[in-house]
Amino acid sequence: MKRAALYARTSTELQKDEQTVKVQLAEIETAIKNDGNTLLESCKYVDEGWSGAILERPALDLMRQDAREKKFDILYVYDRGRLARKFVYQEIVIEELTNLEIEFKSLHDINGETPEEHLMGSVMGIFHEYERMKITERFRIGKLNKVRSGKLLGYQAPYGYDYIPIKGKGTDKVNGKFVINEEEAKVVKMIFEWIGIECISIKEVIRRLYDMGIPPKKEKRDTWTNGPLHRMLKNETYVGKHFYYKSESCITKNPMAKTQKKYQHRHSMKGSRKTRPRDEWIEVEVPRIISDELYQKAQAQIKSNGKHSQRCKKNPYLFGGLISCPCGANRTGEGQNGHFYYRCTDRLLKFPKPKTCDEGGVNVQVLDTVGWAKLCELMTQPKLLQQQLERYAEEKKLIYGQSPKKDELRLQLKALEQEERRYVKGWGKGNMSEAVYTDQMNSVARRRKEVQDMLDRPEEDKLAQLREIDLETSVEPFKQYLANLGYEDKLFTVRKIVDKIIATKEQVRICGKIPAYATSLTVNKVGLDAEHSDTRDTTTQNNQEQVGLNAKHWYTYLVTQQHFELKLTMPPTDRGGRGYSDEYVANAIKELQSYTQIHTQSE
Repeated sequence: MKRAALYARTSTELQKDEQTVKVQLAEIETAIKNDGNTLLESCKYVDEGWSGAILERPALDLMRQDAREKKFDILYVYDRGRLARKFVYQEIVIEELTNLEIEFKSLHDINGETPEEHLMGSVMGIFHEYERMKITERFRIGKLNKVRSGKLLGYQAPYGYDYIPIKGKGTDKVNGKFVINEEEAKVVKMIFEWIGIECISIKEVIRRLYDMGIPPKKEKRDTWTNGPLHRMLKNETYVGKHFYYKSESCITKNPMAKTQKKYQHRHSMKGSRKTRPRDEWIEVEVPRIISDELYQKAQAQIKSNGKHSQRCKKNPYLFGGLISCPCGANRTGEGQNGHFYYRCTDRLLKFPKPKTCDEGGVNVQVLDTVGWAKLCELMTQPKLLQQQLERYAEEKKLIYGQSPKKDELRLQLKALEQEERRYVKGWGKGNMSEAVYTDQMNSVARRRKEVQDMLDRPEEDKLAQLREIDLETSVEPFKQYLANLGYEDKLFTVRKIVDKIIATKEQVRICGKIPAYATSLTVNKVGLDAEHSDTRDTTTQNNQEQVGLNAKHWYTYLVTQQHFELKLTMPPTDRGGRGYSDEYVANAIKELQSYTQIHTQSE
């Protein structure tokens, strides 16, 4: 008598609801009893509503873990297709069990003991994978044929409609259809009129719906959010044109990490969706709720709202995306009439409910101007500047001879010309302010000059010029260079050295790190048809692995980091009801005090 375990699986929620797993369990339990084995209650492993194309399933993972702990001696399944639909996955699990000396038995497949039986069992496994592909294709073709004939497939109806499922059979069969839900349809019309006629924002729509006590369709929460409202306003179903085949499933690009909740949304490998070309969409006529004219007005207003959104990136925010509030929420830049602030997003996250954070906004012009000035002071400290020059020289020595070739530099010039044309086009269409346009064009011009200088300069002169750099004469030009950087270059520098900023109206703390010097260089050459490999001690500053023909190069520097913390005490604010004047901002910048702390840490 052996200790037996069983594994069963259903592929869809429909099969789960129809309790088809009970059929599998009943037949397996009968087979275990007839074989004279004992089924342990703790060794019943069932995955309901899980695709056989994915190997990571909760019950299957538990079974494999218990197998390693030798909790059973034989595993029963209804057929190999229940274990997995992919042949390679079947073989992985069966081989694991074989290596653990655990017997595997499929009730509807050949259980191999001889080489011939093993071969036939494998062939049956391949047929299970083939069967899955045929089932998928039959379902797809069947659905398409139904939709093309004007039949509506059953699924969750949009807000404003109810779905009436298929009724009857044969000649008495009535296809499923959408019918208007009168109460919800009134809300739909009201929302479209608010946007298309009153020209209000989505945020104001959310506020009005909350004040009127109108919850979303699923009622998981009592407030609407931007996503469902945007989808509603873009949905052509409300003008009588319901589209099927708009999207298709695809493999998730960024699957959920392996945590205790890893199984929650991963019943299938293809957990994401992507939009198909519009000419592939299939239209099904449904009852109309709003007119075409109202729909078009709403689309125009949505476009206008987006163009004038406060979150639009037309205004430069040097520390945007890095700055947060002590409450834990991020701060975003917003404002009007030339007065901009980094404001806590707690009120947006809680909206339309009351906010929980009372921290005020931080003036963008004051913080950006002084924050950049203090970062420049930090970067031009003589000791730190000396370390940067030494690091730069050391890197150039290590990779001398590997600088960009002339062809690569010419390609860079061509790319910069294309970038310049895009900025001109964007400014011409009104997609950016004149100040941002000027900064970006200056940045492109500076980079073009640098690339052109590299093209014009002989290679052998580079290190010679580097060795002639004098620190004392370099500090002031470097300060001037930093002061004259355009917005895009300042933004690039900030992203490189600043990790986070925590700010209130009174105190600002800027944390980050600056690379100090390279201690070694790693060159990796990787390709096909390996020729040789050479590994040397890292103290020689030449740790190399050379593998393959026409290899590409990657350089990795072991760099010591200078971690810094910059504390700024902001001056008292007094807007007088009209916002900061230019004079006030200038005085505030002069009065602002700072304290800088630097410590070194190797990484």
